[in-house]
Amino acid sequence: MIAYQAPGKAARATPAWASFLLLWAFWLIANLATLPVILAVMLPHILRGQQQPDPHSMGLIILLTLYAMFVVFAACALIWVKVYERRDLASIGLVARHATRRYGRGLAAGLAFALALLGLAAWSGTMLPEDGGSAHGFSLALLLRPATMLVFAALILGLLVQSAAEEIICRGWILSSVALRHGRTAGLLVSALYFGSLHVHLLILGALHGQILAGMVAITAITLMGVMLGLYALNEGAIIGAAGLHGAFNALVFGANLALIIGTGKASDPLAGLNTAYALSTKPQALGPENFAQGALALAVSLWLWQRLRRRKSGSS
Repeated sequence: MIAYQAPGKAARATPAWASFLLLWAFWLIANLATLPVILAVMLPHILRGQQQPDPHSMGLIILLTLYAMFVVFAACALIWVKVYERRDLASIGLVARHATRRYGRGLAAGLAFALALLGLAAWSGTMLPEDGGSAHGFSLALLLRPATMLVFAALILGLLVQSAAEEIICRGWILSSVALRHGRTAGLLVSALYFGSLHVHLLILGALHGQILAGMVAITAITLMGVMLGLYALNEGAIIGAAGLHGAFNALVFGANLALIIGTGKASDPLAGLNTAYALSTKPQALGPENFAQGALALAVSLWLWQRLRRRKSGSS
């Protein structure tokens, strides 16, 4: 069963077990390709005998990695699809028709989803984890400085690149490849599980810090997000909108945390603030009701999208 458009007579699908190994092989290649960028930033610190870069340099490394690593990550999957699987890009959901409209619609959906979560976080008083800051003493002037605005612009664009790359790999290549062999439902579930596996660091860090349940809840929520994004893509017959939804969600949630860190003076400069925001986003927190909000909301939206997909399928049969 095809997920998007017909792959062509010469096409062949990668086995699900092999796609998992390839996923991590591509991830390793992307990380190795990013090493020169990281070393270029770290070299001055190494020459000065410093064991690790300062928060400003770490923020720059995070920003540059968003571009370098995820561009290579997506390129590996696209090359595999074209060379080994011999498929057109339309068969993985990269459809040019109405792409701008689909992406804009996805951005709007992602903003709505993120605003709902941020609203719950603000209501529960957990906008930022632990000592990340609060809205008390917030200064808009700190956000409007040119250097800060430049970092925000680069961050948002980088998160859009990252999200698009993950959609190409998970909802594009993996979902469609598994669907060719085992059907769309299997493709949806396998792609979501593989998407969750890309965030296994949350589970590892949770175990290391005595917050394994919080890590399990976080990775479950991300896996449910993968189901929701997959259903969104299947409803549209393309992954462009899912890339917009994913990117807008990441940009708004991460951007809101960074804005509070900078606006409340928790960081000396915007790149140092970016490093702080990243550390907080990957640091396991004590388990509370708010930890379940993302997964619960993703599940609710997924059920609605599933019903919508079923109605569309029954209507066309």
